[in-house]
Amino acid sequence: MTVVPAHGAARAAPRAGRWALPGGRAAVGSVRGIVQGALHVWGLGPAAGGLTDRLAPLIQDAVARAAVRRRGSLELRLELHEPVRLLLGEVLRPGGGPGAGAEGGHVAAIAVTYGRRPVRGGAGDWYAHVFVWPPAPGPAPRGPAFG
Repeated sequence: MTVVPAHGAARAAPRAGRWALPGGRAAVGSVRGIVQGALHVWGLGPAAGGLTDRLAPLIQDAVARAAVRRRGSLELRLELHEPVRLLLGEVLRPGGGPGAGAEGGHVAAIAVTYGRRPVRGGAGDWYAHVFVWPPAPGPAPRGPAFG
């Protein structure tokens, strides 16, 4: 994926890390600490807590679903593109390359865009928009049916 900075913005190298997760359900318990530690070390300041609260449960859900389907270790990969405020997370099966199929390779991807909305007379409110693939199973969406 290529991220292009806004006109005039300095192009900084993304910060990235990869962590091995233990096999089975034990992997879920280590996710929050990994995410929180990485965001703290990467210097996100006040945004780190809110991003951890948004990202960690989504990764934990993906890891739990993968652990139920198949035993074995997983990897967590995080990448921060700070100038454009984009945080990417991936859950991977080690050794799975392109075309590895359902038994190896990519398990889930999560993208978070974040920032601060300006507010009159104040510093602003933090926001985060989260995109998950594949989407977690859940109840059917409610609303009008389109045909």
